Amino acid sequence: MYIPEPPVIEPTIYNQCANDGDIYKLLFDTLVINSKREMYTIDAHEIKYKLDNAMPLGVCEKTARLYGTAQYSPLSAIVKTDENISRPMNWDTRGYFRDIILEEDIDRIISFPDGKEIKFQLSLLNHSEEVIQTSPIVLIYQAVYPNK
Repeated sequence: MYIPEPPVIEPTIYNQCANDGDIYKLLFDTLVINSKREMYTIDAHEIKYKLDNAMPLGVCEKTARLYGTAQYSPLSAIVKTDENISRPMNWDTRGYFRDIILEEDIDRIISFPDGKEIKFQLSLLNHSEEVIQTSPIVLIYQAVYPNK
């Protein structure tokens, strides 16, 4: 009789977070956009913007006990751009890069001088539309990135 191996359970990884009260950490909080409209993490991993890549959230170490409770589960979000424009979006278990950074944002960013940084704010909202937390996303324009 064959007895299958038990599945390997991925350990939960808790992240150090910038603010003590944060529940989540945006795992990609700094993004680079190049002149070809490609988006990369700061360590040069490409994000397939149009292929439903989701913004990954890590769980903060100090507040891990709150993770998964309804009050701290994001169901929607508000993106506030560097131009002070706020726009709502669905989160629906995850948020997608294409909804956080719109095509018109990329059009504007690729017109920036090389090395220019801007900051968006992502506010995660719970079922009552209360802000769970707000986290910055830094966007950097680099005409040639990565340098390979």
